[in-house]
Amino acid sequence: QVYATDNRCPHMGFPLDRGTVKDGILTCHWHHARFDLASGGTFDPWADDVRTFPVTIVDGEVWINPAPPSRDPVQHWSTRLRDGLEHNIRLVIAKSVLGLQAASTSYTIPLRIGTEFGMTYSAEGWGAAMSILTCVANTLPHLAEEDRPRALYQGLLHVARECSGQPPRFTVAPLPTGETRPEVFKRWFRRFIDVRDAEGAERCLRTAIDLGLSSQTIADMIFAAVTDHLYLDSGHTVDYVNKAFELLDHIGWEHAAQVLTS
Repeated sequence: QVYATDNRCPHMGFPLDRGTVKDGILTCHWHHARFDLASGGTFDPWADDVRTFPVTIVDGEVWINPAPPSRDPVQHWSTRLRDGLEHNIRLVIAKSVLGLQAASTSYTIPLRIGTEFGMTYSAEGWGAAMSILTCVANTLPHLAEEDRPRALYQGLLHVARECSGQPPRFTVAPLPTGETRPEVFKRWFRRFIDVRDAEGAERCLRTAIDLGLSSQTIADMIFAAVTDHLYLDSGHTVDYVNKAFELLDHIGWEHAAQVLTS
């Protein structure tokens, strides 16, 4: 069989013609990245798929299409960013952020991916890493364009590190209730927080959000409960809640149920 691949290893650019092929596997000898020769798919999550080119043989001549259909860069780098976060691989996170910027995407795309990951794979909920990621998002408008990927990378790297090896967080379902009065939910929520009933407070808040109560009403509920005990958790809770609302200003209120219940 005849196959054609890009000569640059997608991991760090080493020339693949200095690698070896055995049993249909192409191996780069710089960092031992391995690829399926037929498809270009990598066996190593820290590398990336190598680009392949369609090959046909006509009358003994090898014909290669040098311009195969291009992949969707946003979809590709979004998937790779999730891979980098899941495996806590710095290089993959960095390359993904740069790839998304090169595709002229909004900063909210990697920010949403980092948020969904951080809110799913941290059983303890909101932590310092999510606050750092939000601070990064707040500073992006004040940075030069060439510096924004580095800032996003640093925020996402903190999220990957904080979630590494942690169990996932399972959100609660809303109540099957007919209660819709904001003042009632506010009383319930403050009471649950006051007696340190995390499950009751979370379900109360989730229900209020799913009912479509305004963001102002939800903010009033949460900040009222937090300031009932100003130094709750050494005062970090006030800062975490504030940062959570700032993050929603960036990525959209549709993420409120996952973010605020954390």
